[in-house]
Amino acid sequence: MDSGRPEFEFLAGGGEMGARTRAFDWSGTSIGAPETWPQSLRVTVRVILNTRHPMFIWWGPDLIQFYNDSYAETMGPERHPSALGAHGRDCWEEIWPVIGPQIDYVMAGKGSTWDEERRIEMTRNGRKQDVWWTYSYGPIDVEGGVGGVLVVCNDVTAQVQAKDALAHQTRFLEQLFEQAPSFMAVLEGPDHVFRLSNAAYQRLVGTRELTGKPVRDALPEIEGQGFLDLLDEVYRSGEPHIGKAVPLTLRIDSAPPRDVFVDFIYQPIRDQSGAIVGIFVEGVDVSDHVQAERHLRMINLELTHRVKNTLAIVSAIASQTLRGLANEGGLKSFQERLRVFGTAHDILAAANKATVSIKAVVEGALAAFDIGKGRLRISGPDLMLGSKQSLSLALALNELATNAIKYGALSNKVGEVRIEWREEDGGSEPQFQLSWREINGPPVSVPLKTGFGSQLVQRGLAADFGGTVELSYDRDGVVCRLTAPMAHLRFAQPFYDKLN
Repeated sequence: MDSGRPEFEFLAGGGEMGARTRAFDWSGTSIGAPETWPQSLRVTVRVILNTRHPMFIWWGPDLIQFYNDSYAETMGPERHPSALGAHGRDCWEEIWPVIGPQIDYVMAGKGSTWDEERRIEMTRNGRKQDVWWTYSYGPIDVEGGVGGVLVVCNDVTAQVQAKDALAHQTRFLEQLFEQAPSFMAVLEGPDHVFRLSNAAYQRLVGTRELTGKPVRDALPEIEGQGFLDLLDEVYRSGEPHIGKAVPLTLRIDSAPPRDVFVDFIYQPIRDQSGAIVGIFVEGVDVSDHVQAERHLRMINLELTHRVKNTLAIVSAIASQTLRGLANEGGLKSFQERLRVFGTAHDILAAANKATVSIKAVVEGALAAFDIGKGRLRISGPDLMLGSKQSLSLALALNELATNAIKYGALSNKVGEVRIEWREEDGGSEPQFQLSWREINGPPVSVPLKTGFGSQLVQRGLAADFGGTVELSYDRDGVVCRLTAPMAHLRFAQPFYDKLN
């Protein structure tokens, strides 16, 4: 076919399908050679060949087919390029029950059809697959009726699958939100209107209607408890708020007020521009934990009271038993050790937990000694000790301070004591180091024998901290160094177990 002839100019261009259309022998089909085609077919063919949108034509009683490059990309090798010039029903036999009635509808002059995201199972690229189409079938008129069908379509399979995947993910996240063990809610706007709340939140506040209501209306009993002010501040400032064991009084229906304790966070929600549009609420009911802590605190106070009473009885018995004996100093030393033991118990009880800061232990152990201002220097990071380590360190410091006052740096007017601790890199695991160093004290010498006090310092500390203790007698005074793995600050085999 000579596309340069004026009567064939309508077939110019069109890329691959333009070339195939020009090369095809149309005289062998029921529509005949191009020069015999009606004007409406010529115009429509020219339009589809020169557009990048997928388009297709069925023409005449045999539904002879035309299509463009963009449509060819959707067909697969099963139909392209053999579909050009073929009969429509032969080409699309597997999906004819779907599209056949629509084509008949248009060819009968009844108007156009429109389908959006319609799933059609078809063979493409060697396998049966679901393909989603958005398409319209419209009439191409000729004198006396409809000559053919113009198809304008989009393969929207990727979009539909992406939308389905997003919907699946949304459902999954909604299930996570609903089934989460912590209570959650999403509040919108400056009035903090409930948009979402999960089952745990409903269990907390009772089965009442929340969605669409401002917090002030949905939970009127929280007025005056500080929560509304916190929500306003988070919405205004954009800074999250974290609450720990915060008391909350709830009134559910006609039931008596119920007091609970909650850990929670108010997290601002921002839109794409960064503006605050709501607040995410998440938290847990810690009432049982708070009650358990209160009960434990009461038990600890009772135990501490009993321990101190027992220590007082032991001290009194020892005082009566040893009164009048020559070793008055031994009695005083024994009573002082009992006092330090009791002080360490007080520190642990006041902390209300199984650990206490090293600084509190050091200051508590030395509080009863009359050490002049500036003569005792304490420094080190904020580290926590277990109960056994705290008692052991307190007793060891008592022994060191007692000796320093009697014989060492604190026995004169210029001596000092420096207690320092730090964490150091110990290769395979971090190491804890604590030192007692006496400065400007009188000359000291190594004792001829090791007493119980020295055992407390050397063997007791080493065992309870799971480390080593070096006790040296330098020119200026005693130096004691404790080295132990950081992991042992809260756990190690007690010294007293080893003695047994």
